[in-house]
Amino acid sequence: MLLLGLQFFAAIGCAPAVRMLAETQQYGDRKRGITFYVGGAGPIGNVGSLDVPGGMADAGYEGAVEIFTWQGFTHAGDQMNLSRNRLKAAELAEEIRKYRRLYPREKVNIIALSAGTGIATFAIEHLPEGAWIDRAVFLGCSMSSKYDMTRALRRVNDAIYVIYSRSDPVLNNLVRYTGTVDRGSGEEGIAGLRGFLPPDRLGPDTEVQYLKLVNVKHRYDFADAGYEGGHVDCTNRSFISRYIAKALMGDDKPLVGPEKEHADRWPWQMSAASEPASKPAISHDR
Repeated sequence: MLLLGLQFFAAIGCAPAVRMLAETQQYGDRKRGITFYVGGAGPIGNVGSLDVPGGMADAGYEGAVEIFTWQGFTHAGDQMNLSRNRLKAAELAEEIRKYRRLYPREKVNIIALSAGTGIATFAIEHLPEGAWIDRAVFLGCSMSSKYDMTRALRRVNDAIYVIYSRSDPVLNNLVRYTGTVDRGSGEEGIAGLRGFLPPDRLGPDTEVQYLKLVNVKHRYDFADAGYEGGHVDCTNRSFISRYIAKALMGDDKPLVGPEKEHADRWPWQMSAASEPASKPAISHDR
């Protein structure tokens, strides 16, 4: 843990450059869709602000990739300040709403890293009726595994893909002790280490909505694209291009397999005697 802490503080020296790039760079054509990149906590949280847009472009994505900056001055503060994080999430929700109003037929996606997955989730939950996103990808997710995603999933048209790695050193050695970004106990499970789990209380549409939540465990072929199971190497340009961008563009076979054999199955899917339920249509009920 000490080594991780030293590496973190040593990297702060490059924070102004990373923040400047994140705040000034936009990529692609907003008239062809948009993907928001929501980085992690702290002054270097926007790692990936060059590789993510580059990887999307490499895969042939023609829409805009925009960096949503929300971070403060400290990693711990960003991870633990729930009230501020919800305010920042409301800002992201407003950006999505504005885009939907201008381009109602275009796709809206989110890629979120670490604590940014909390900002993304709160933002999706905050969307008003008539606004929604199409797809999202959560990387190094520092949310609780038991966080109830039902409300957010009602505002997702297609899927949220959660890429998790049991060897993620930051989640294992830091978040496990500081707590998750939604202020759950790290000891009770972190989504970036094990994926999301069914909530303790199932609502009337929880099982249906959770069909849109796709957990994908890190596997060896990801390493060939630069993602070896760490906390931020999931933003590697090659990994974004070969797996993440394609899923966001509608072809998730490289990520989950042709028959979704690389995706975790929910208990109600495994126990169902009949064919699995078809993908639900988006619900606009809060």
